[in-house]
Amino acid sequence: MIYDFAVIGGDMRQVYLANYLKNQRYQVITYATKKEGSECKEGKSFENVIREAKCMIGPVVFSKNGEITGSSSNKKMSVETLLQEMTKEQILFGGCINEEIRHECEQKGIKAFDFMKMDDVAIYNAIATAEGAIMEAIKMQPINLHKSRCLVLGYGRCAKVLAAKLKGMDAQVTVCARNKTARSLAKSFGLEVMDFTELKRRICQYDHIFNTVPKQILKEDILRKISKESCIIDIASYPGGTNHQMAEKLGICAKLCPSLPGIYSPKSSGIMLAKKVLEISGEIKHGIEK
Repeated sequence: MIYDFAVIGGDMRQVYLANYLKNQRYQVITYATKKEGSECKEGKSFENVIREAKCMIGPVVFSKNGEITGSSSNKKMSVETLLQEMTKEQILFGGCINEEIRHECEQKGIKAFDFMKMDDVAIYNAIATAEGAIMEAIKMQPINLHKSRCLVLGYGRCAKVLAAKLKGMDAQVTVCARNKTARSLAKSFGLEVMDFTELKRRICQYDHIFNTVPKQILKEDILRKISKESCIIDIASYPGGTNHQMAEKLGICAKLCPSLPGIYSPKSSGIMLAKKVLEISGEIKHGIEK
């Protein structure tokens, strides 16, 4: 194999990831990555790129509908082709890799690593996502976040970081969570809390509503209670937790915001992923894989 790494698809994070590896003196080839800012050689075909690299690095959101994220009409990258061409001598990295792909890799003896199952990567991703969500909120509303009334739906990893950063900007933050322990934890950090049973009654109070729950929470009955002066920033994984068609019909400003780290902090995120790839591939090489 000619190349140490093949970086495929994705957004600008993949460009910075590939450039970092190249600048660390590794042999890197890319395929279907963004052209802007790329310092690496582009492969002629997907199949050749797979055959020529020891390690394949896919996007943070690895695939959708059987295609690797970043596929285009003239540069198809099917998951089926990837798995057919890869061998057990190769390593695969990506984010949000579904169970079917993981199972196929296991059957073929391919070592597959999911960025989003690595705690340190997921926490860093939550930081970048929270910063991006705040940026979106500032762009969407003609008011300061300072002293604005912010509602965070859910209290998972991203929501915890987001709520803390909003509080640090002196916003008035309320967390809505089902889990009693999560509400108690939020309260211990000086945040207001409520249960989802209170949402319909109280949602009219907020200037900014941040959804992190990956199922439809903001349905028509809830949306009808939201102030027209409010905005919804939905950072849950696709398709989000908002009925966007109904929000538009009701004149509510709502935006689904996927892949925020790739938009607002692609360099930081890409370099962090590259370092993680080197850490894990180094452990495998020296027989100390965790």
